[in-house]
Formats: sequence, structure tokens, C-alpha cells
Amino acid sequence: MLPTWNVDLDVYGPITINRVINFRQRKELNYHDRLYSNIEINKNGRHGVKITATAFSNELIYAKKAALYFVGQAIDTLSFSVNLPIYLSYTANRISSPKAEEVRRIIEDEEWVQSFKDARLYNLTEPTFLRALGWYRKGLCSDDPFDKFLAFWNSIETITSKYNPNKANCNDRGSKCHMWECFKSVWGEIQEWKVIPNQELWIDQNYDTRKDIAHGIASIDIEVIEQIIPKIEVINEVAFEFIKDWKEKMLNPNVTPEIREKLI
Repeated sequence: MLPTWNVDLDVYGPITINRVINFRQRKELNYHDRLYSNIEINKNGRHGVKITATAFSNELIYAKKAALYFVGQAIDTLSFSVNLPIYLSYTANRISSPKAEEVRRIIEDEEWVQSFKDARLYNLTEPTFLRALGWYRKGLCSDDPFDKFLAFWNSIETITSKYNPNKANCNDRGSKCHMWECFKSVWGEIQEWKVIPNQELWIDQNYDTRKDIAHGIASIDIEVIEQIIPKIEVINEVAFEFIKDWKEKMLNPNVTPEIREKLI
């Protein structure tokens, strides 16, 4: 049996809890024995919460990494579920003081448990969708407008490039076509698209913005930043509505008997 470690993680953001929360969550993916991590969540004043998770490793450094990976995926699912920026850090590595939040969303016991369960389900069946949730949280948490735009765009593109049900329509037509087809699949014709109805150039224009930022073509000056900032609110809304509706209408995790056993 591997040695067991307790790892403290700071979870910052406009969230809190009513009481100390304790539960167990299965965590191993490929290890031959079942491993259950004990999770304890405590209030951390106006800064969020502190999570203590057990990790299993022969070395301290890998115990830290395992805890960050395990808890981080649950935070990705929770951050999307409540649509709030939630930051995660290893307590000993914290450099600056986190922001004191004046208004905090109470995260109930069952929401924490569900976030860990969902993260495990997606990890085992839909890792691409889980990565999209990670990109979305990065978009919520970033302060840099270029990074925010790219993260929200990536959260959409990660899903559309993988899951487009009409890939035959997009031979050699690239990621813009995949996005168009997925928007149609989940929302119908362009007149019915959420947030951006009838905006037939939205995908092309934002793809060009993404390309300019990612390739370093866009200059980092006040004028360009002022052009990007208004686009962030819209792409944030598009990303949230698209991911939410894709999850509800299109995502169908393949829970085989082998996977089902790993979810117990």
C-alpha cells in the first residue's frame, strides 16, 4: 500500500460553506487497488475555503501534484456549475494575500460531493469535456484580457473540434466549421442561437481575433485592449451557454460495466 499524505489546498473566490464538510471520494484511475481520498472542507474567512485531501504516493512532491490534480478537476466542474471564478493553490506556495470577498456564494455539501463525482465521471469517460471546463475556469480567473479571451475561446473549441456530430461536412474546413456545426446541433438555425442570434460573422471574426492573439500579431496597447474587452463578456456568455447546453443535450458518457465499477 502506498503511504498516505494530508495535503492542504487553498481555494479562493466568492464562495463559502455553512459548516465543516467531510466526505470520501474514490480517486484512483489506473492503480490496481481502490483508493479513496478523505476530503475535509473548512471556511477560510472571507477568502474562500481550505480543502484537506488525502493523497497516496511514495514521495512528498508527487503527493502534492496528485492532490492538486485530483482537487483541481473537481474545482473545474464546480467553477462552471456556479459560474464563478475559483482559484486553487497549494497552501505553502501562496505568495500574496487573496482578495477578501464581500459577497460569497454558499456551496452546499451536495454541490461539493457532486463536483468530485462529476470530475471522476468525466475523467473516465469524457476527458475532452473536462478539459473544456478547465479552460472555462481559466477564463473566469484570468485578469489579462488576452488570456481571458483565449481561454473562453478554447473552452468552446475544445468541445467543437472533438464532438462535432457532422464532421463529414467539415473536411479540410477547419475549426470554424466544427464550431458552426456544433452551434447548429445544440441551438438550431442561426436565428435561434443563444447570446448571438443572427450574427453569422461572429465565429469568423472571433476566430481572427483568437489567431491574432495566439500568434502574437495583436499588439499589446490600449487601443487593442479596448477592442478586446467588449468581446470578453459576449464570448464568456456564449461559452457558458454552449457548454451548459452541450452537457445537457449532447454529452452522453459511455459508462461501460468496467467504468461503472470504477465509479463506486
